Amino acid sequence: MLRTLAMRQGLPDSGTMNGGGEPLHLYIVDDDPAVARTVARAAGTIGFSPQLFGSATDFLEKLDELEQGCILLDIRMPGMSGLELLGQLTERCPDFPVVMLTGHAEVGAAVQSFRSGAVHFLSKPFRKVELLAALAEAADIGRRRSRLTAGRRQAGALTKLTKREQEVLAAIAEGKQSKTIAWELGISVRTIDLHRGNILSKLSARNTSQAVAIAKAAGFFSDDADPVRGVAAHRP
Repeated sequence: MLRTLAMRQGLPDSGTMNGGGEPLHLYIVDDDPAVARTVARAAGTIGFSPQLFGSATDFLEKLDELEQGCILLDIRMPGMSGLELLGQLTERCPDFPVVMLTGHAEVGAAVQSFRSGAVHFLSKPFRKVELLAALAEAADIGRRRSRLTAGRRQAGALTKLTKREQEVLAAIAEGKQSKTIAWELGISVRTIDLHRGNILSKLSARNTSQAVAIAKAAGFFSDDADPVRGVAAHRP
């Protein structure tokens, strides 16, 4: 049943956030150890790797060390409240989807949570199926946010290519070999290979196929005659 629920919600069985083999992290911030352990056990059944924090302060101290993941956050905690922490998370890690927890039926808190960026709101006591559905939805949102962030990062990297590197990349995308590109651009094969290496480095690509895929995903190639017009800024 849980596996079926996870699949319906888009949560992969392998427990990956973005299909790249990364663990599906879940950060549980709740001052009630019993609730936190219950959530952790349930989340583990659908592929999450849970980590528990007893306060908002404890979580903030470790935040910069944490990998991309989902956050389950209790609203009422001693010291900094969950809503106060949520306000900081919106600024510091907007890609982390947050599910809010509360032990009270607080309509105002729910509204404020959603306005501050929470993706779901659960009232205690909650049913296990409700918890898993909320976490699966959060995981799906996290994957989409990660893809958008990666796309923006890659688009920014493309603007760092020189005009010559853009021309070489466009030619590679057309399936041309280094000798052909060198002849068309009037430069040596060795220079083409140097440009190729620079392209891979700037795009953090493992090979030219991946570099072309990154460029296509970012809209680098257009339907115009000039294949490099898709880049917003050119450098000489």
